[in-house]
Amino acid sequence: MVDVSKVSPQQEYIIARHSRMVGKVLDLVEASIPEGQQVEKLKKLIQVPLYDFRNEMLYLDKDGIPDNIDSN
Repeated sequence: MVDVSKVSPQQEYIIARHSRMVGKVLDLVEASIPEGQQVEKLKKLIQVPLYDFRNEMLYLDKDGIPDNIDSN
């Protein structure tokens, strides 16, 4: 996890770009699926891998490529 009090300009850029991308993806999902509980659940599920990826990119910027790359 990244210490928010020590966010680099590169990490700030990653966070901002990622936030816009997540918003676009969720807007597309919402536009293509009728409203209701299912779309809300899907949007929540979609966010999990997107935020996992963002955290990996923040780690990469902070510490470089890890020695053991998880293939999940």
